[in-house]
Amino acid sequence: MLQHDVRRHDTRDVAAVRSTLAAASRTTEWLQVDELPLRFDAHHPQGMARVGSMWWISTVDIEGRRGYVLGVDCDGRLVHRVSVGDADKHHPGGMDFDGEAFWIASAEYRPNSTATIYRMELGHQPERAFDVDDHVGAVVRCGRDGDLVGWSWGSRRFYRWSVDGTLLGARDNPSFFVDHQDCQWLGDGRVLCSGVAEVALTSGPGWLGGIGLLDAAALTMEREIPFPIYSPDTGRVATHNPVWVEAVGDQLLMHVLPDDAHGVLRSYTTALAG
Repeated sequence: MLQHDVRRHDTRDVAAVRSTLAAASRTTEWLQVDELPLRFDAHHPQGMARVGSMWWISTVDIEGRRGYVLGVDCDGRLVHRVSVGDADKHHPGGMDFDGEAFWIASAEYRPNSTATIYRMELGHQPERAFDVDDHVGAVVRCGRDGDLVGWSWGSRRFYRWSVDGTLLGARDNPSFFVDHQDCQWLGDGRVLCSGVAEVALTSGPGWLGGIGLLDAAALTMEREIPFPIYSPDTGRVATHNPVWVEAVGDQLLMHVLPDDAHGVLRSYTTALAG
């Protein structure tokens, strides 16, 4: 079994992250402070979380029709790979870590389809938790003892389930700001959402990246703001693929992995609010 130091933020850090995201706007300044080139083909990343010094990334090999969760060390090397899903439901989406296990949805690669929710402890194979009669693009647990929240393809519909799969709530998403791709539990009933949308410009198709706060109980978006950072390698918006945030000192760090294959995990910072 793999052993890792599980980082746990205290309640002050959680509150600072949440309040900083709640106060962020389109004029918030983000400064790149670090980058980690991946030394392997990570395919098409979907979700991301850090546990101790390890990065864990959910990804889909589109041509091979396989889904994986990858363990990546602090030098960008692949040190662990586990399959998730099957030949039909081979699209793992946004995921999060509840302190004991990852929760991952692996779905058919099309909207209005089906998905299986998995629970995966570090060093173990994913275990099926329950099935959903829809494509689930991301799933997060609301604390170690909480329910699960997720959404359909493009975040068009939000869901809340118990850990045994009982549907507790569903609500259509009235916002079309971006289609959210990844998620992270922030505490105090809030989920960080991140994603991308194609927009029509006079020069042709363009892309808008953004982050938001979801009220997990009401299943409504409280705030959405642009994240106007682009990959220097491909021009993709930074929130095109997975995102993960943390408080370090007096700074909020936003980690992004926008590009496929041998991508670069970049870290951007802004000052924590109050």
